[in-house]
Amino acid sequence: MLDHLTPLISSPWLYLVVLVAVAVDGFLPIVPSETLVIGLGALSATGRPDLAALAVAAAAGGMAGDRVSYLLGRKAGRRAARGKLAPARAKAEHALLKYGGAAILLGRFLPYGRTATTITSGSVSLPRDRFRLFSALASAAWAAYAIGLGRLGGATFAHSPLLGAAFGIAIGMTLASIFTLVDKRRRPIRPIATRPAPLETPVRELVAAGHR
Repeated sequence: MLDHLTPLISSPWLYLVVLVAVAVDGFLPIVPSETLVIGLGALSATGRPDLAALAVAAAAGGMAGDRVSYLLGRKAGRRAARGKLAPARAKAEHALLKYGGAAILLGRFLPYGRTATTITSGSVSLPRDRFRLFSALASAAWAAYAIGLGRLGGATFAHSPLLGAAFGIAIGMTLASIFTLVDKRRRPIRPIATRPAPLETPVRELVAAGHR
């Protein structure tokens, strides 16, 4: 992907590409936005792309994608109780009930956690103001994390920005694997599809009442 973006390194269009990629990754988690931002963070050690503009684009894309995911959750969130996202969604609902909006911040760094927590926030009617606040915090933290990994790689391999990008991406993949292993070792939570349907209303009321 970085090879395709190399001609855009000095172009302002690059930041639009980053914003869109990070946004789409919020509700369609097949776009490698983390790899993209880490790689560009490593390349920024050469002076291009601009570090501040990259951070703004990544954070803005994070918030935009979260909003779309939240709205999808409001309209059809219960459908996520089936399929590959079912276990992640069940854990996200449990975390939202236990930790409130802070679960959005924590979920940003877990596999499928971003999509699961934002969709679930919509489906259980987490207050929008609280959702926007924690989405902004999570997006800023994630942007700093991804760019920081890239800069670490760029500093380690200053003679080769592409090698630095690969190193930063490798660190990110390693941390993601560790998060996955830790998550699997945790006590499993019953998929939400197995719960009685009447619980849906109390869940929404509990989340809304606890965060007004």
